[in-house]
Parts: sequence; C-alpha cells; structure tokens
Amino acid sequence: MNKIFKRLIYILAFIEGGAVMCVELCSAKILSPYFGTSIYVWAAVLGITLTALMCGYYLGGYISAKNRKQPIIFWLMLIAGCFVTITPIISDIILPITINLNLLTGTIISLMCFLFIPLMLFGAVSPLIINLLTNEAKESGQSTGNVYAISTLGGIITTFTVGFYTLPEFGITYTLYGYGILVMAIAAYLFIKTKTFKTTVSLIFLAGILSFNFQNKSDSKEIVYQSEGILGEIKVVDRTLFNYKENIYKNYRELMVNNISQTIMNMENPDESYWGYVDALIYNINSYANKGKKALLLGLGGGTVYRQLANNNYNIDVVEIDNRIENIAKTYFNIDNDINVIIDDARHYINTTDKKYDVIIYDLYHSETPPIHLMTKEAFNEIKTKLNKEGILIINFYGFITGSKGKAARSIYKSLLDQKFNVRLLGTPGEEKSRNLLFVCSNDNLSSKNNIIHDLIYEMDIDFNNAVLLTDDKPILEHIYLEAALAWRKDYNEVNAKYFLKKHSN
Repeated sequence: MNKIFKRLIYILAFIEGGAVMCVELCSAKILSPYFGTSIYVWAAVLGITLTALMCGYYLGGYISAKNRKQPIIFWLMLIAGCFVTITPIISDIILPITINLNLLTGTIISLMCFLFIPLMLFGAVSPLIINLLTNEAKESGQSTGNVYAISTLGGIITTFTVGFYTLPEFGITYTLYGYGILVMAIAAYLFIKTKTFKTTVSLIFLAGILSFNFQNKSDSKEIVYQSEGILGEIKVVDRTLFNYKENIYKNYRELMVNNISQTIMNMENPDESYWGYVDALIYNINSYANKGKKALLLGLGGGTVYRQLANNNYNIDVVEIDNRIENIAKTYFNIDNDINVIIDDARHYINTTDKKYDVIIYDLYHSETPPIHLMTKEAFNEIKTKLNKEGILIINFYGFITGSKGKAARSIYKSLLDQKFNVRLLGTPGEEKSRNLLFVCSNDNLSSKNNIIHDLIYEMDIDFNNAVLLTDDKPILEHIYLEAALAWRKDYNEVNAKYFLKKHSN
C-alpha cells in the first residue's frame, strides 16, 4: 500500500469519526422539538448510538474475516453517506407517527428509523480499515490505535463545528445534507482512485444529491425566525391566540425553545404577557422586596419579566446561557440594546460574581426542563451569599405541589428550608397543570407590603414525607420532575409540535 493511498484511508477514518458525531447530534436535535431534551431522551440517543456502533463493529469484524478487498469499505461509506442525506426525509415521515406514542417508545422507534442504520454502517468501517492497514500481527496494535485516534479526532472536531457553527448557521437539514455529500464524495473518489468505480456508485451518489429536492423545506408564514443550535431549536412565531381574561382573540409573538413556549408577548402591548405568572411575579416582588432596586434575572427569554422590572425602576443584570436569546429579545421583542446580559451558566455566574442583589429571580427553563444544578441545597447556600440583607429569591416552577407530580416542588421547598430560608409558596390562578408556583424566599422574615392576592400554600398543608433533600452529590431532581415535565411536553405537543408538523406537511 503506497503512502498516498494510506493517507486517504486515514482521511476516510477521520471523516467516519466525524460522521458518527454529526448524525448523533443532529438526530438528538431532530427529536428535541417533539420529545424534549430530558435525560431520558439523551439516554435513548446514546443507547441507540452505542447499539448501532456495537452492531457495526461486529459486522465489520465479520466482513473483514471473509473479505479483505478495499471496495467494501467504500461501499459502506457511500451507502451510509446516502442515508445521512435522507435523514431529514425519514424524520419528516416518522415523527408525525411517533409523536403520538409515549416518550420512550416514540424516541426509540424514531431513532431506529433514522439513526441506527447509518451509524451501524459507519461502525463497520473502522474494523475494515484496521484489517486493510494490517499486514502482520505485530502491526495490529499500532494500526488499531492510529485508526481509532484519527476517528476520534474527527469526532471531536465535528462535534464543535456542528454544535457551535453549522447547526445555528445552517440548520439540521443543510448540516446533514452537507456532511452526507462529503462522505459520499470521499468514497466516490476512492472508488476512482482504486479503479473500482461502477455505475451503481454514480446512481447512489446521484440519489443522495437529488434527495435535497425532496426534503420538506417549507416554512410557515407564522414563523418569523428559526435557528438550530447545540442548546436546541429556537423559533419566534406570530400567532393569534384566545385571551381568556378578555374573552377575545389577540395577536401574540411567541418565543419557543424545542416547541415549548418560553415567552408570549402581546403585539399591541409588549409589556403584557399572555401568562398571568409574569404579573404575579412582579406583584410579589414589589410586595416582599423592601429597600434596594438591584435585581438579578436568571433567564431572559423574550424579556417580558425584564421589561416589567425595568418599568418598576430596577437596575437589572441578566444571565442567559444561549447568546441567540439576547439577539432575539432585542430584534423581535423590543428589548433595549443597552440591556446588561451576561452570557454564562447561571450557577457559574453565582459562584464567581462579587455582586450582591436585592432580588434574584429564577425564571429559566430549557424547553420544559428547569436546571437541576440550580435547585440543590449547595446552590441555594450560594444564593444566600449573593442576597443583600432583606433580599429575596423568587423561583418560578411547575404548578404541581400534590401527588407524584408535585414531589419535585416539595423537594425544592425542603431544600430551601434546609438552608434556613423563610419561604412563602404562592400559586397563580388555575388548576395545578396550568398554573405556576412562585417560591418567595428570604434570609429574614417575610412580610408583604400589599394584600396577598394569590393562592398562598401553607407549609403545614404540604406533605414532606417523600420529599427529597436535593444535593450536588445526588442530582436526582431530573428524575423527580420527569412526570411533571412530560405533562407539560404532552400539552405543548398538542398546541405547538403537532401544529407545526401539520403546517410542515401541507
């Protein structure tokens, strides 16, 4: 084997390793608007990935024992690349069916349809490359190490490139199509280089190229902005919704992350939110905050909470982990350009800042899931050190407090009490499934300056028997709130995900 061809084989290993990570990341992002981003979805993605690679390694080992000819590698890469290009087509067909299934079943069936086959084929390539490069037994160790190192390097570089550049810049469809064409191109070149090119190669390559014309790229006129990224799909949507308070239809602008509404702003009055929790939150801040006007808002969204804080003359720092959100808030939700946004993880900011605040607000969800690392006794202890004397912490959370769905809220309450917070728990109007809970917490005694107009849930009425003390060492909140999160996901799938799937198919 000459040196030039050997280098081409190593390039093939590099691209194969990158392809595995590209398909895995994009498949997870394809699922997230319909099944969410919980640990169970990621566990399914990783489980199917490892299963596919395991089958691929076995298949590659079996083929290498029967066939040592070079073209078999190129065929596997060519077919796998073609599958990568048509992944968006397959997902468009399967998701309208699987979204009606439960989380686990729907996720696994979806992944088996568009993730398993290309990863299995890519997995079969590595053993075949190793076999091709190994002439003697003593060379096997070095060949194996080189191939897996180069393949892993390809995976590392592709993970960063896809996650932080191609997904937010070009989206899932273009990313998969581009990488699929790259895989097929290197395979076709190697067919030509080894003089094993056949007409079938041209047909498969042509099918991959032409697949782009069959991918559903139609956009709803209601979507004014859409972006993919490592943190999920973001949409800004203009829709007419029924306002139950006024008993009329109004025009609203929504910010959605993975088809979960994060902000719904009245187009005619940007200070007004569709949800009552924003007004309830501001009312109770003004009721319980005593002196200062220095506020820390964890989570920006479309900025309706920020705007109302600003209207009440608060000096506000905002922490937001996704830099797309800041740009969207300014461009589509009328947030001033001089807003002070720190792009950082909220827990990291709390750990590193020297500032102290009169009000700290938890209003941050990643689609339907709140950040578990901010809901532990250690995190609450750090928050205490960032509050001024008489300062308050307010946490916006799911509306469930009773039964199995309320275990997460009860555990948060227990963890706050463990850190010696004085806590008042308020519920916005409505049933548990449609309301929000607001934890109002302080190092000092809490006394409201205004009338208590929201449902006050007394500590003595809460059953803490099965509540869990949440700690950094045992991050189990994601398991505890899963039932509540899935209830939200199910409801939003009905009003958002299925709505856009229907629009997408028309």
